[in-house]
Amino acid sequence: TAGFVDAGWDGHLTLELSNVANLPITLYPGMKIGQISFLQMTTPADQPYGSGSLGSKYRGQRGPTPSRYFENFRT
Repeated sequence: TAGFVDAGWDGHLTLELSNVANLPITLYPGMKIGQISFLQMTTPADQPYGSGSLGSKYRGQRGPTPSRYFENFRT
């Protein structure tokens, strides 16, 4: 799962949950299950997300998007 949002990224963030325990975990309405922090950059990014040379795959997504990892192997 993604741990950071790159400078220049544009889209909707998707919260990904996974339980790797042997027991179920119950989530309740209003339960705090995550956090997000924003950092203000002092200079613009040299290569923001979406720059042509980066091969960015998720720019502009507007909902849950399946992995596009396979695009790393296209010839």
